[in-house]
Amino acid sequence: MSTFKNVSDGDIFLEMNSEVIGLKIQEDNQIVLRIGYNLFEEVAYLLSEGQPIENALIPALEIHISILRKLITNAGIPLVEIPPIPAGYDFITCLTHDVDFIKICNHLFDHSMWGFIYRGVFECFKDFLKGKISFTRVLQNWKAVSSLPFVYLGLINDFWYQFERYLRIETGIKSTYFFIPFKNKPGMKNLFPYASWRMAKYDIADVKLIAQKIIKSGNEVGVHGIDAWHADGSAYQEKKRVSTIAGESDLGIRMHWLLSNNQTFQILEGAGYSYDSTFGYNETVGYRGGTTQVFRPFKVKNLLELPMHIQDTALFHTRRMSLNEKQAFNICKKLIINALKYGGVLTINWHQRSLGPERLWEDFYIRLLEELRDNRPWFATLSQAVGWFRKRRSVSFDEVQFIGDKLRICLRSSETDIQPPLLIRIHRPQIKNFKNNSNHLKNYFDLTWSGERKIEIQI
Repeated sequence: MSTFKNVSDGDIFLEMNSEVIGLKIQEDNQIVLRIGYNLFEEVAYLLSEGQPIENALIPALEIHISILRKLITNAGIPLVEIPPIPAGYDFITCLTHDVDFIKICNHLFDHSMWGFIYRGVFECFKDFLKGKISFTRVLQNWKAVSSLPFVYLGLINDFWYQFERYLRIETGIKSTYFFIPFKNKPGMKNLFPYASWRMAKYDIADVKLIAQKIIKSGNEVGVHGIDAWHADGSAYQEKKRVSTIAGESDLGIRMHWLLSNNQTFQILEGAGYSYDSTFGYNETVGYRGGTTQVFRPFKVKNLLELPMHIQDTALFHTRRMSLNEKQAFNICKKLIINALKYGGVLTINWHQRSLGPERLWEDFYIRLLEELRDNRPWFATLSQAVGWFRKRRSVSFDEVQFIGDKLRICLRSSETDIQPPLLIRIHRPQIKNFKNNSNHLKNYFDLTWSGERKIEIQI
């Protein structure tokens, strides 16, 4: 941040480490508030590059918005907005499942099988010694490893195939599954020392029936992209493949391994995707874009980005955060608290095979769902959430006028049926000293907007 050295012409309202970073200046008949950073450059960086991992748990963009809102109302000016919160709910939750694997029996004597054996026998025991997991979990993994020959012979069920289990756990709520479009394709750009590991041993055609069942259950299917992030032709072919098998034309995408570059959004829009949900971290959880909201990336017109916030492997993988369940749950609760505070979407990625050995993250996932249910979210597929934000973005204010104790609002929208409905939030002005903003009382009220062109209310 820049700091202000010459403050004789203004009043200080923000300081940090004895440095002045906020100055209130009277200019003619108006008040100018100056803060020592360029808001538009900050936002542009957040929504394109993203914030560094060490700041991942800070919803920076939402804080910028709240600062602006507070400065306006503290200056004695009432404020009207449409918050990113559906009427009747406190925020939106999107459950997603990246389908990198479907069965361990597809992996005979390859790195996935040997990795499973190593983690199921040795790494889980090390986690037990560190106090990360119980010995019961160790025994479950040892039992699974010892049963591998019977899985390959087809004598017992494949414990990586967890689709039916997810459908039971998530009864009554919606989720989105991202399927690989083509098998045995690691991608054209070998950017990693283990690029061949990116190759899947299945594709959408191998799970056609379960994909169709997922859709019939009210859930959603999307593309788990391989080369769509950098190649126009691949982006189109991958979408076409999943669309043909699943019988769905309007598809979104999340890139396998979360790959992207500065051309990805334009490529995806050109291929006809309605949304992307790649913008997140592999190494940690949190807000790569600093936001809980769906946003339109730069240089595109229609594509919207729904950021990813919580990923199971980021929480528990040994080479990532490597948390125990108590630590992981506390972090997830912080993100839920932020969703309650700021609204928007909390997007969760729990991989298809994560309920089975050697991960065994089912109990944690069920507990997380229970915590979410207790906090009034709208459980939506990604298409539903993006569609709701798209409709919210279509609304404009033609007039907001305060006349005495009355408020007159004129709104306009190309959308006629928005479900769940939008809220109109009216913030009362707070005439206070800028140095003392300690009022934590609820100083706004909400109206459910049902599409009226003109609203006039007593305030």
